[in-house]
Amino acid sequence: MAMPELFQFKVSHFNEKARWALDFKGIEHVRHSLLPGPQKPRMQKLSGQPQVPVLRDGHDVVAGSARIIDYLETRYPEPRLYPRDEATRCRALELQARFDSEVGPAIRLAMFHELLIEPGYFVSLFTSGQPLLTRVGYRAIFPLVRVLMAREMKITAENAATALATTRRAFDLVAAESRKTGYLAGDSFSVADLAAASLLAPGVAIEPSPFGYPKPISSSLRAWWDRWRDHPGAAWVSSMYERHRGASRELAAA
Repeated sequence: MAMPELFQFKVSHFNEKARWALDFKGIEHVRHSLLPGPQKPRMQKLSGQPQVPVLRDGHDVVAGSARIIDYLETRYPEPRLYPRDEATRCRALELQARFDSEVGPAIRLAMFHELLIEPGYFVSLFTSGQPLLTRVGYRAIFPLVRVLMAREMKITAENAATALATTRRAFDLVAAESRKTGYLAGDSFSVADLAAASLLAPGVAIEPSPFGYPKPISSSLRAWWDRWRDHPGAAWVSSMYERHRGASRELAAA
């Protein structure tokens, strides 16, 4: 039987959300790390849309982190990410949807706005682990990729300021909502915690990094982390990683 395959960007919080779900459920799988931009035709052919993450599991192809988690809950139900209690499950899914639609895009835009001041390091983020010729070629085309990225994501100083405010509210939310039980929906780990922690993870200096940031860490990335370092919401994200992230179930491609 074919091994499940995850097509991903290694440095992406939505992709980390899908990786975490696979690892949490103990599902051995192969990961294919792609480059932003050139991945679009391949993903369009595979899944009918251009973005990652995409999961291929036998004949099933599922695009998007929320849909992947929903698929995994049906195909590999234990351990559960959806609470059994209906009201708690609805709350968990509501929080996931909020983080997917509002927080994930906001923290990405705000972070990219700050990191793009060091394009050399930015390129190294996305080409880490790639062959030398791939890294050199991507560096050569990056000025174009940067323009297209800024246009597609609407990365401007004004939008970055709005995104920073959204990110801060998200850190405030997880700090407040987790105060009673340590979790966002009910009294145990669920899809709400996984979604919030993974999508806020780019704001936290987690070790070991789920994104494989190349070292030495750039000054812009350190300054970005320093924005949230003392926030109780950042401490909550770190605690979710320490307590629930677990080991990678990635296998080498055949």
